[in-house]
Amino acid sequence: MGVITISRQIGSGGTYIAESVAATLGLVLIDKEDIEAIMGEYGFSAFSAVYDSAPGFWGRYDEHRSLTITFLRSALQAFAKVGDIVLLGRGGFGLLQGYTDALNVRLKAPLEARVLRKQAEYGQSDRQCKQILIRNEEIRTMFVKNDLAVDHNDARLFDLVIDTSILEGDCIVSIICDAYGHLMAHPRIDATHLRSDLEVDEILLSLVRRHIEAKRG
Repeated sequence: MGVITISRQIGSGGTYIAESVAATLGLVLIDKEDIEAIMGEYGFSAFSAVYDSAPGFWGRYDEHRSLTITFLRSALQAFAKVGDIVLLGRGGFGLLQGYTDALNVRLKAPLEARVLRKQAEYGQSDRQCKQILIRNEEIRTMFVKNDLAVDHNDARLFDLVIDTSILEGDCIVSIICDAYGHLMAHPRIDATHLRSDLEVDEILLSLVRRHIEAKRG
């Protein structure tokens, strides 16, 4: 088996789609809470503050921030090495470029469609919702670009880029599952790495394995 990474614009329905893909394929969904749980075991309890805030010029060079990002990379690689997961967000696609057994998916939708979804979810005004959505999107884009050195708006980094305002959720789930099944049967010929090539600290890898096993029940 392998890994599916799902990168999504806020309000594009990524959580529902990721959950449905994982359930359909029998994979384990790994999201923000799972990553924070592992990082918390190593004393990196402030990951949310790093991920959800825009650093100033000097903040990008803060030692704690740098250590947090470095460990985030290690944690994501550990999850990927164990495999059989759907990795939601956190720039996972950037770490798994050129791997034969990783499918990288990007979900997007027009701003207007995403604002309507968030309005329905939180009941805010159109203006409030749009301002919050745009600001949060900017922060996440800066994090992925500045701290992880990848651009989630670069379509070349993804195997599938899907507009969730055009297709229904179940249709999107089916497309992703079919693509994953094909990739597992026919690994990409232009890739140079396997997930088994990832070098991960054995203690961290053991912790991640136990976490995934616990989620499987």
